[in-house]
Amino acid sequence: MTDEPLEAGRDKLEIDNMYLCGSAFTRVNLSEARFSDSHLMGATLDDVNATGLIHENVNLSGARYNNVNLSGAQISNANMAGISVRDANMAGASLSDITLSGAVIADANLTGLSIEDAILSGMTINGIPVDDLLALWSETHGT
Repeated sequence: MTDEPLEAGRDKLEIDNMYLCGSAFTRVNLSEARFSDSHLMGATLDDVNATGLIHENVNLSGARYNNVNLSGAQISNANMAGISVRDANMAGASLSDITLSGAVIADANLTGLSIEDAILSGMTINGIPVDDLLALWSETHGT
């Protein structure tokens, strides 16, 4: 052990098997911190820079995100059934290998949206079955 004081911001704290319910962490740098086998139910993150935050094997059911920047985020192997997304900019988003069965898209700007290799049976646009629209297109354009 050295007599020299530790450099501020370089201290490492290891907490194991502790209950810190109701604790407050303000102006704390947790860069490269690791939380595992932990309970954060009801926790609030406010005015936090979590760039590069990784969630793996995490239960986020009932989580609320408001005024967040998720640009460049990647979501895979996720159960998002019943998710509600409102007032979001998803320009340039890529959705693949997803199930949107029973989903509703309303009040949306779909300019330039492309749907490829999708099962469209039962899908409607403004109440009109897409199967009927595609059949009419084939009839009138000979394809």
